[in-house]
Amino acid sequence: MTTSLQFNGPRLIGLLFLGLLGAEVLFVLGDATINVERWVDSGPVRRFFNITREDGIASWFAVTQTWMLGLTAALLSAMVRAKGGSASSRVGWAILAAFFLYMAIDDGTQLHERVGSWVKAMVLGEGAESRAIGVFPSYTWQLVFLPIFGSLGVFMLWFLNRELTTTTDKVIVVVAVGLLVVAVIADFFEGIEKGHPLDLYSWLRQALDTSLGRVRHYAKSFEEFLEMFSMTLLWMVLLRHLVRIAPTFSVELRRPA
Repeated sequence: MTTSLQFNGPRLIGLLFLGLLGAEVLFVLGDATINVERWVDSGPVRRFFNITREDGIASWFAVTQTWMLGLTAALLSAMVRAKGGSASSRVGWAILAAFFLYMAIDDGTQLHERVGSWVKAMVLGEGAESRAIGVFPSYTWQLVFLPIFGSLGVFMLWFLNRELTTTTDKVIVVVAVGLLVVAVIADFFEGIEKGHPLDLYSWLRQALDTSLGRVRHYAKSFEEFLEMFSMTLLWMVLLRHLVRIAPTFSVELRRPA
């Protein structure tokens, strides 16, 4: 006797989306309660739930999710090749795969921050207190990497608009890229020094009657959530597209007679 198991791709992707989004919301709530509000006295435990730290659970989640997104793009490139697709499609998916895999490595190693610090030291000298280089008043990494990231973002919008087959997925991609832009803008204001005309965080501190550290932390938490959620949206879109172009399959389980 045999039993045939068929996988419902869209349903599994929907369940995965709910699980990922639920985890991201829990990371924000856990950071706000356990870390910021100090529901737990233990410093190591609070650091584990601190969404802004690179050695916390949220950071591990973000790196892993972005890595899986890159692997999915690589699988799409291989799938297009196997199905005899155009060279431009194969190369496009490969570029996205390399970009997302790099982003995962970057998030795990703080590469762009380190490069920004290196450029700042070369321009302003070691130990310079000011973040501003010329008229650019925020973090140096943005001055170095934003032209590259921006170009890849435009390429992603163009390429996925060409490759994806449903309007819904195309709209989701636009939303995801928009959330990443908002996250970068939040990071830009985070890097503004106190007293600068664009010092939005000091204004928020006065308006909310709270500490500057708390404003910065919650702004960073908001930024991290936007980045994770945008990667979730992009991963779901790529998985949905993979299910559409991949051949259907089933698994047969044989039972003893």
